[in-house]
Amino acid sequence: MEAVISVVMQFCGEEMDAYGQCVGQNPKDWLTKCAELKQKAADCSSNHPAVKKINKECSKEYMTYDDCLKRNPENVTICVEALHAFMNCASKSASRIQSAYKTQDYEPNQTKPLS
Repeated sequence: MEAVISVVMQFCGEEMDAYGQCVGQNPKDWLTKCAELKQKAADCSSNHPAVKKINKECSKEYMTYDDCLKRNPENVTICVEALHAFMNCASKSASRIQSAYKTQDYEPNQTKPLS
């Protein structure tokens, strides 16, 4: 899962840092004062081609995990194996993406097509 977080931070670090700083500077009313920055961070992390690729490559594993949670709301520990399968897939996908970007001369916030 570290690889996934690393990919998100690599491409959306500015947005994530700005949101984190806002939360730290507004401990009592961060929910309202930082709402716009939160949305920017969420938009970046969910709309970036690298994150979309992870979502596409691991959709089967995620659906299995999500279905398990829906079927077992009272005993979600049953779904740990499915969660691990999704996390493993996401980590492998993120590692491939990181490797592809490292072999190219791209700035972190620059997008490039992912095959």
